[in-house]
Formats: sequence, C-alpha cells, structure tokens
Amino acid sequence: LLTWDMELNSGVVFHDDTPLNAESVVKHFNRLKDPATACSCLDTVQIIESMDMPDGPTGLRVVFRLAAPTVAFGETLSGSSGYIESPTAIDKDPEGFNTKPVGSGPFVLTELARGERVVLTKWAKYWKQDAAGNQLPYLDKLTVIPIPDPSQQLNALKTGDVQMFGTPQSNIVKQAEDDGFAAQRVSGSGSTMIMLNNSKPPFNDVKARQALAYAIDKSVINERVYDGVQVESHSLFAVDSPYYNENAGTPEYDPDKAKALVDELGGLEFTLECIPEQGQGFLEIVKAQGEAVGMKISLKTQEKAAFVDRLFGKGGDYEAACFANAIFIEPDQIRPSLTTGDAQNLSFYSNEEVDRLLDEGRKTAVFEERKAAYDKVQEIIGEEIPSITLVYPLFGNVYDKTKVGPPPKSEPNTTGGIKPGYLHLV
Repeated sequence: LLTWDMELNSGVVFHDDTPLNAESVVKHFNRLKDPATACSCLDTVQIIESMDMPDGPTGLRVVFRLAAPTVAFGETLSGSSGYIESPTAIDKDPEGFNTKPVGSGPFVLTELARGERVVLTKWAKYWKQDAAGNQLPYLDKLTVIPIPDPSQQLNALKTGDVQMFGTPQSNIVKQAEDDGFAAQRVSGSGSTMIMLNNSKPPFNDVKARQALAYAIDKSVINERVYDGVQVESHSLFAVDSPYYNENAGTPEYDPDKAKALVDELGGLEFTLECIPEQGQGFLEIVKAQGEAVGMKISLKTQEKAAFVDRLFGKGGDYEAACFANAIFIEPDQIRPSLTTGDAQNLSFYSNEEVDRLLDEGRKTAVFEERKAAYDKVQEIIGEEIPSITLVYPLFGNVYDKTKVGPPPKSEPNTTGGIKPGYLHLV
C-alpha cells in the first residue's frame, strides 16, 4: 500500500490537443501539493511522497510512492483531486484557468455565465466508446441552468426550457408525476446535516452540541419538509455501508435532556445559517424545537456560491450551518472532515484518538481491522457530535419522457445524481 503503479489509457488528448501522459499527471499533483495553489485537497495529496515516470515524460506509466500505507489511494484518485487538467492551459493562463478549464472529458466548456448557464459541447476526440462501439458522448450539447427554486424547476420542465432536473424535494417529484412527467427516485448516502463550529462559543462546548442534538426531532423534519419519505440519519455512514455501526450515532430526540443541558449551560444562543433552497421549512423547525427547550436561535440565509466559498475559506465566521456530509463509499473519505487541522475539516473538530483511528483505517486492506477502527470513530463522534446529521436524501431525477430517457439508476450508497454522459434522446 506504499507504492501504486498506474497506467494511463492511450490516445487520450485534452481539449487543446495536448496529450494526456505521465508528465501531465505529475505536473497536476505537484501543482496541488504546492501550498501556493491553496487547494482544499492539500492534506489529501500530501500523502504523495514522490512520483516516477518509468517510461519517460511522454509515457503512460506513473508510479506513486506514498509517505504512509494508504489502502484508499485509488479511490482518492477517482475524486476531484484526480481530475487531470491540461498543463498547456495552466502554463498559458494559470490565473484564468478557474473560468476557462481545459480537461479531457466528453464535453468542452464553451460558455460560462455565472448564475445563468453553463454550456458544454461534444468533444469530438473523446477517447471512449460504448459497448457497441459508438463514439461517446451521445449528446451534441448540454446546457446546465441554475434554477434554485424547485417550483420554478418544474415550471421550466412544463414550458420546455429544460428536459430534466434533479431535486431532493419529494413534493415536487410527486407533483411532477401528477402532471404526467417521469421521475427516477434514488436514495443517496450524503445526509442533510447541521455543521457546528467546534472552535468557538457556543459549540466549542460539547454540552452545547449535545443539547442541540437532543432538541431536534428528526421525524418532524422528515414529515414536514420531505413528506415522510426519507430515512432519519444518525451517522456519517449510509445504513447500507458495510462500515455502518448500528450501535453508535448521534443522540435520539429527548427534549428533557436537551433542556437540562441548556439550563446547565446557563442558556444557549446561536445563529443557524443555510442556503435558501435547502433552508425552506427546515430552519423554522429547528428554531422552534430549540426554543422549546430554552435556546435562542437566529436564522440567516445566504446565496449558495457565497455560502460555500465562505465555509471552505475556513474563516470560522459561523456558529451553526446547514450542509451535506460527503457522499462516499470508501470510508477513508470521511477522514478530511474529521482530521485535526485538515483543510476540509470545516467544523474545526479535533480529537487525537479519532486522528489515530482514521490513520489506522487507511493502513490495512483487512476489512475486519478497518471496520473496528471506523466503528470506534463512530462511537466517539456520536458522543462528541462535531455535526448533526438529519436525514438521508431521496433524490428525484425528473424528466420529460417524450424527449429524453432516464439516466441509469445509481448504485446504493452513492449520490443519486444525473450522469449526463449517459442520457439518451427518445
């Protein structure tokens, strides 16, 4: 688990015709490891100690040598830190790359109008074919339009402005079906959650975090916001994950315990923040439940891009915020959000024993040993509650069946999202 020998697919070119070879991979990871790049993935990629190119820079082999055994390194490469960009584009315009990215995927970014649309067109030199030998992607163009309000999404489907949208709103899914549209229902693994700032008052006190956890009746949130169709979540892990510990998790609803803790604290006052589309109905329920046991809660919303940028900026200028925990299959992927000082630890949680257990979990491929480590992690964070998970999502991919077919259904314990490369026209 210290040495990973990777071989690239042959004949792959970036959208600027630069070949994807060993040198482009090495340059990519060296850029991410450079603190000046300020990648939130820095702590993840620092595990790479060195990289060799046995067949030279233009070859297809890269040998990664890691600083410590890491069973999940392959899964790490399948995430965003493994998305290799054109080195030519980076060298040409390093500052402008965020708005003019050049990759090697099935679609080329041809228009980016923030808050309005993203237009993607077919990359004629895409390397992949389907099982029948047909060139991918099937679609000539894909336009992605941000429509935050679920009702407006449905109206856009009715008017023909869009042919498909994804939503976690079960009432919108049902309404769309009543209107004659089709919906693919998929359960995902990433829970809606309340992220707590463990580094500052009031939630640097574990009793405050426990008080809020005891005060929240997740069944009420499920019934009123999600029509009762979702599953309550008490863990970062999905219930169908082999690493799920059914004997650990955040506290069950107990208003008496919540009130006793609030009294012991001498009161509990904080601001709960969210993005508008996620906070509808949800914020008011948490506020009412918290205030019923003596808390004083202020509510605040912020536009999604600014909200996410602020939290990932790690300025720590929040007390409690709604979020969604990482969607994952490989358990090592919970590591960044819990490891002390990690760039992706947005709750500023810190526990040396959890750090040690997370390290242990990635150093072996033996399932029983890994599960023992992650079971213990779940027990500890179930007591210390760095964040509070609420419900697992039931995602709906709603579409006009006269114009487009459904995407393939996602596997269990995954996102439930639409896979645009696999849509087909009717």
